Amino acid sequence: MSEQHSIEASGERATAVGANSGIVSTGDHATIDARTIHLPAGAVRLPAEVPAPRGTTNLPAPSNPDFVDRVEPLARLEAALAETGPSVPPVVHGLGGMGKSALALQVAHRQRHQYNPVWWLRADSASSLTHGLAGLASRLAPHQHLASATSTERAEWALGWLQSHQDWLLVLDDAASPHDLTPVLGMTTGRHIITSRRTAGWRRLARPLSLDTLPPDASVELLMRLLDPDDPDDEHVLARLAEELGHLPLALEQAAAYIDSTAISPAVYLDRLRRYPGRMFAAAASGQEADDQRTVARIWQLSLQAITARQPLAGNLLRLFAWLAPVPLPRDVLTNLDGLGDDLLALDDALALLHGYSMITLNRQTITVHRLVQAVARIPDPADPHRTVQAVADARHQAALLLEQALPENALFNVPGWPRWRELLPHLLALTERTPPEEEDLRTAGLLLAASGYLQGDGPTSTAVVCAQRAVDLYLRLAGPDHPATLVAHSFLASAHRAAGDLEAATPRHRQNLADHERIHGPDHPDTLVARANLAYLYALQGEPGRARDLHQQNLTNMQRLHGPDHPHTINALANLASSYRETGDLERALGLHRRAVTDYERVYGPDHSETVTARSNLAYAHLLAGDLTEAAAMFARVLADREHLYGPDHPLTELARQFLESARPTPTQ
Repeated sequence: MSEQHSIEASGERATAVGANSGIVSTGDHATIDARTIHLPAGAVRLPAEVPAPRGTTNLPAPSNPDFVDRVEPLARLEAALAETGPSVPPVVHGLGGMGKSALALQVAHRQRHQYNPVWWLRADSASSLTHGLAGLASRLAPHQHLASATSTERAEWALGWLQSHQDWLLVLDDAASPHDLTPVLGMTTGRHIITSRRTAGWRRLARPLSLDTLPPDASVELLMRLLDPDDPDDEHVLARLAEELGHLPLALEQAAAYIDSTAISPAVYLDRLRRYPGRMFAAAASGQEADDQRTVARIWQLSLQAITARQPLAGNLLRLFAWLAPVPLPRDVLTNLDGLGDDLLALDDALALLHGYSMITLNRQTITVHRLVQAVARIPDPADPHRTVQAVADARHQAALLLEQALPENALFNVPGWPRWRELLPHLLALTERTPPEEEDLRTAGLLLAASGYLQGDGPTSTAVVCAQRAVDLYLRLAGPDHPATLVAHSFLASAHRAAGDLEAATPRHRQNLADHERIHGPDHPDTLVARANLAYLYALQGEPGRARDLHQQNLTNMQRLHGPDHPHTINALANLASSYRETGDLERALGLHRRAVTDYERVYGPDHSETVTARSNLAYAHLLAGDLTEAAAMFARVLADREHLYGPDHPLTELARQFLESARPTPTQ
């Protein structure tokens, strides 16, 4: 872009030749292009000849007195402005409502004595940018020739002025397209601050500065300032409210305004929010019509509509994500998306579009969605064709199917699959908690049952009990009391109580479960044998090894007949019988059976499988009881190394192995 304008007299009119690129109106839009402005000869002044009056600014309002905890973003933004010489302008990007404009406004007010003019420009379209620059021209040179010129001509004059002056600051707020800003950003004699919901497209034009939500303590501080509560207990309620609102500044301000205008307590507002989320996200404070467009729901509505109109798959994905947890979701889960087929490029494009509008946070491994974006996206809206009741329900069904396909099988014993479970469990729990009771189905029950199985092995066991109980209730309602899946769910519930240490609750459930299996399937059915083994294991925990031994012996005989010697159930029955003999004090027989169990596990599962390691630990414990400390210590050392590899150094099973190893090591007097 050239740095000077030239003037040529022509009769009573003169021509001011604009910069190499300027702003030109084309229909309803404004774009940047070459332009010629016709001015009265007596009134023409070069932009370079017009000084800016001291303190020229149009900043919307004074700095926000309730601006809290943005120390680090403020420092980064001011450091970018303070760089010497030409610099790449910063662009503050993030989700709508994150406080990007408030941050830029705060910095602009703090920098008013450093720059002149300091000018605020709406940049959501080329047309808005044109009108903002035209306003700058009118402030700098309020002469008749500019007053009567078109907005495009005045904007071109302003561009010329900026090119020929230094030490100005432009705030380009809510930039919709990096392309629209190219000519303005090409001028390096001043400074720019950009805010945008767009995360992509800024390469070589601007330096991205991501803005996140407020820290929890800052969220509470903001609510305290806005509401000034009298009740000290309100601070605890405000902390819960801030968490529910995801620490999003706009949502916090919207909540405070509603509480103030309706004279309700924060606790009542929190109850309203949980009962009527759709209406509360769209509710402005009474009597503040100008804020109708600044509610959480409204501020994202245009983005949601633009995304879905541009690529329907992106809208489908956002509705799907709405049913999951606001924590990172592994990207590879989406490779099984229904209807996607092999078109992974379409998936990449859809994710990039959502990320570009700041509706998701995307990296190479995961996808994260803010909890309020999720809340809005999963609430049907009759006024939004992309959020119909059916579309939202279809997204929930798709989310359940994806999780079902992504979760590892055999959750209780498949230890290598536990890291995957840790990634996906929050999403499973969020989905099942958010599913309305009338939409719960057998897939929901199956997910809950699988979660209970995993949690019995990798805790917390209290959540395992809750998941199993919900699964039982669903199977009873949807399949009936004698359905095989219902019996399995009862077995999981009994085992969950046992894993949680509540043997009083587990005992009648295990007994009833065995009786139900024998009544419905018969005494020798494979599921009946599993129910009998569970009851036997419970007896062992209750200090009744004789009763446990008799049931395990019966089970081993039946398992060998039904499944053969190498079936996992047969090997488990052998290991359980060995433990029963050990507990009754018959160590010679126990050692022989434990050795067989270790050999069988190694042959079927491999030497490093979690079940093999457990069998080896049981054999080591039998050696410890028999007084063979050298053999016990060697085995426990191997068990400890294996469990550190399988579970990590701090897992309870690893710690148990560490304690056994210490007990097997000879003391100095031995």
